[in-house]
Amino acid sequence: MEYIQTEKKSIFNILILAIFASIEIIFCFTPLGSIPIGPGIVATLAHIPVIISAFLLKKKYSLIMGGIMGLCSFIWWSTIGLASPTSFAFTPFSEFGNFYSIIICFIPRLLIPFFTSVTFDFLKRKINISVSAGISAAFSTFLHSVMVLGMIYLFFHKNTNVSELLGKNFLNFVILWAGVNSIIEIITAGFVAAMVIKPLKSLKSDKI
Repeated sequence: MEYIQTEKKSIFNILILAIFASIEIIFCFTPLGSIPIGPGIVATLAHIPVIISAFLLKKKYSLIMGGIMGLCSFIWWSTIGLASPTSFAFTPFSEFGNFYSIIICFIPRLLIPFFTSVTFDFLKRKINISVSAGISAAFSTFLHSVMVLGMIYLFFHKNTNVSELLGKNFLNFVILWAGVNSIIEIITAGFVAAMVIKPLKSLKSDKI
């Protein structure tokens, strides 16, 4: 009986992983995953499937989701987004990209589900589950933004080619370019997570 229950949980995790991976790919490569804010500023929804997976799946499966997000982002910036002046931050195939671009593209994405699950596991014992999910999602999105922006500044602020491309004040550009995006993404993540956590948890309880 215990073996059957373990197998059911494993199948559930793989099935949910496949569903969320499909959503991630759709969000990454179609307009459905983008929120246009203004000229040259687009907030992404690509972090949402990764965050939700952290609520439902075992940590190793949600880590895979983070890797899928990183891979999708890498492919997008290396192909569709390669002409963008900011592609240097996420792909070494950009004119001014390098090895650090790969680190920026993957490491923060891999850590999203970790931050989400750790924060959620802590908060859900103390406050309402929906509030816990909303705070966890917003917090992990905030940390993701801080890591991406921090790494871009750390690895590229002394690069004269990048500075000339983006303007004299590199730090101001990073804050202006990503600050608005980050705020929208943080709010969106918190709202969506708070709304879907109870129905999804109920579905999980019914299935396994």
